[in-house]
Amino acid sequence: MKNIFSRIVIILALLALSSSYVLADNIIIQSSTSLKNSGFYRYLTPILKQYTGIDIGVVAVGTGQAIKNMKNCDGDVLITHAKEAELEFLKSGFGLERFEFMYNHWVVIGPEEAKKEHRFDSNEMREILKKIYDQKEKFISRGDNSGTHMKELSIWKNLALKPEDFTETWYLETGSGQGATLMVASEVGAFTITDTATWYAFNKKRDLKIIGRDNSNLNTYSITTINPRKCKHVKSSAVEKIVEFLKSTIGKNTISNFRLNNSNVFFPI
Repeated sequence: MKNIFSRIVIILALLALSSSYVLADNIIIQSSTSLKNSGFYRYLTPILKQYTGIDIGVVAVGTGQAIKNMKNCDGDVLITHAKEAELEFLKSGFGLERFEFMYNHWVVIGPEEAKKEHRFDSNEMREILKKIYDQKEKFISRGDNSGTHMKELSIWKNLALKPEDFTETWYLETGSGQGATLMVASEVGAFTITDTATWYAFNKKRDLKIIGRDNSNLNTYSITTINPRKCKHVKSSAVEKIVEFLKSTIGKNTISNFRLNNSNVFFPI
């Protein structure tokens, strides 16, 4: 009986070790939606597994919500695209280090006829938004505290304009993700802001076209590691492997090789 009991204890111990090993090879990323909606994570997952042995699970929400989730320790690492919010997260003590690893571009999307009619003198995003405001053109905002919404709000603030005063006429908020926001813009013939990855994934549907872009600021994606003193169960060693891969030459090439509609989507830093 004693020998049987000893064998059971050993088997249980081995199972526990095996279980912890499996868990250590899986991490949860709290992420902005564009990286999932574009198919980037679907493309990246098997490559990460091959080079690091790490499997990733992704919670794709707006940047604001992703940061909030990480303050509840609901994940192992943060990948977002809103620098000011990320720096605030670091100041809170929850973030440990922040690395910028790739970028794409911000664009203004709008009705095809606006492009054909040369309704805008400039293709600069800031100038286009000012004219949208002055002419009270229909504009669809995500209104969800995402990185894209933060970008939009920063431009209005820089222009000293308050479109929220016109929510019952031309300035509409979806409170939803980018895909849904683009669909609404398409249905009502309105303008909105998005990033090139989401736009390519949207597949240029219906009659929406790129009207202009932000020529002075890139849409930069960062990976922020989590302070284990704040989140005791964070898998720091597994996250470090992901960070090192994304910073490596192979990681940069992996980013460069992701394409949609025969176009490069993200560019490594």
